[in-house]
Amino acid sequence: MCLFRLIGGNTVDNKSLWEKSWSKENIDNLLPYLEKYNNLKSDEIDLFQKEKIKKACDAACGFGTYTLALASNGFIVKAFDISENAAEITKEGLKRLGYDIDVKAASILQTGYADSEFDGAFAHSVLDHMTFADAKKGFAELCRIVRSGGLILVSFDEVDDDDLALEHENQEDGCIRFTGDSAKNGMILHPYDDVWVEELLSGKEILYEAVNSKDEHVFIVRN
Repeated sequence: MCLFRLIGGNTVDNKSLWEKSWSKENIDNLLPYLEKYNNLKSDEIDLFQKEKIKKACDAACGFGTYTLALASNGFIVKAFDISENAAEITKEGLKRLGYDIDVKAASILQTGYADSEFDGAFAHSVLDHMTFADAKKGFAELCRIVRSGGLILVSFDEVDDDDLALEHENQEDGCIRFTGDSAKNGMILHPYDDVWVEELLSGKEILYEAVNSKDEHVFIVRN
């Protein structure tokens, strides 16, 4: 699994990890991947359109794949990532493809957006790269910035054998923290767990649930 596909952790103490990871990337190398999301069609986007979502936030945007997918499908989009490098890469990539998007550096724990600023939000592979306590805070922040009745998409990675083969420590909350000499050193990952997700999304109506081509468990809930 490529490191840039895992970027999404937003705990404050891991900011340096994501900044360092994104400092090794550049838009020239990532543009071919980004372009695949231009005019992307998916069940998730169809549901957002059906529910008349107009203004959307791409949380922990990485290099802007879902920012582009949303913008190219007619949504008004703002995006953020904890890494300033990622935010700059996203802005440059979108600019090259003809999109002028408001992208900034911010944590999902404190986005800086106004209450109910958005109709919906995408948060792909974000909350499972945080401690459970921070994941709950991050989800609460998404609920704050999305209006009542709006939609929130969250997804969670499966842990594969390659992940488990790396040196790591098991945390009390069920997360693992990578250690050792790998590029993932310091990264947090919570293995997908139905009980954990049910607790995280407690009280929300689940409108959509699926496993996508990346083996991510995707949920869309009504705020």
